[in-house]
This record gives sequence, structure tokens and C-alpha cells, in this order.
Amino acid sequence: MNENLFKEICGNYATGVTVITSFNNNINYGFTANSFTSVSISPFLILFCLNKKANSNKALNIGNHFVVNILSSSQSNICNQFANNNLSPSERFSEVKTSSTKNDIKIISDSVGWLECKVKNIVEGGDHFVYIGEVEMGNLSENQNPLIYHNSKIKKII
Repeated sequence: MNENLFKEICGNYATGVTVITSFNNNINYGFTANSFTSVSISPFLILFCLNKKANSNKALNIGNHFVVNILSSSQSNICNQFANNNLSPSERFSEVKTSSTKNDIKIISDSVGWLECKVKNIVEGGDHFVYIGEVEMGNLSENQNPLIYHNSKIKKII
């Protein structure tokens, strides 16, 4: 197995696209992630993975809150903006319409849905951290189709 083949194989698994948002020391953080999944119903647990070098790790300590924003098919520009590692945390939120949870975490408007979670556990996984979060609240929009990531491309469900 080599890195390119591994990426190609995994890239052929279609996933949804999320933006994970968090807040720490008066800074809003956010990044695009397709490594999101539900884990448990009792209690409600989810997980996502984040590169150990990412700035957003600064806001994701045990007990901190974050929001998983499930992007809609009309939000590919937001996906790309939050995936751009050349942008500062504040630049990633530039011209993105948001509201905030009671814990001051940004919710991206017009997303398919969102979940606010508390970091329960952090596991090292190679060059990434695996974050396990307990869901505290959330909401679902009606009549929204999700944005999909497949074969290294952002796509819409037809």
C-alpha cells in the first residue's frame, strides 16, 4: 500500500461535508471535515478527525463545545473557504452568515442541520486527533440536500 493508492481508495467512499466550528479566547475557529460520523445513540455521541497541525485544535479541549454544521448542496463556496489553510480563523468566517449557540459557537446559516457537542474524549490516530463529542442540542432544516465529497470532488445529490 502507498499513500496515493490509500487516498484514492478512501476517496471513492462518498461522504457528507461538514464545517466544524468552535470558540476559544475570543477567536472563532472553523474547518471543513468529511470525517464525521455518528457513534452512539445512548448517549448521543459523534466523532470527527482533525490533523494534529490544525489551528482549530486550540479550541477543542476536553469539555469545550463545538458545532458540526452539515453543509447543503448550495454551500460549496463555504466548504472551500473553510478548507483553505491560507486563511486566518477570522477570514474563514468572512461573509458567512451565522448565528450563535448559547455557548457562543457559530452555526452556519442555511446548512442542512447542526449539532452542538461537548468534547468528551480525544484519541491520537496517526497524524490526526479523533474527537468524540457528546451531542447536547441540534436542529434540522427542511428541504435541504447535503453537499457530498466523492473522488476528491465536491458534488451535489441529483
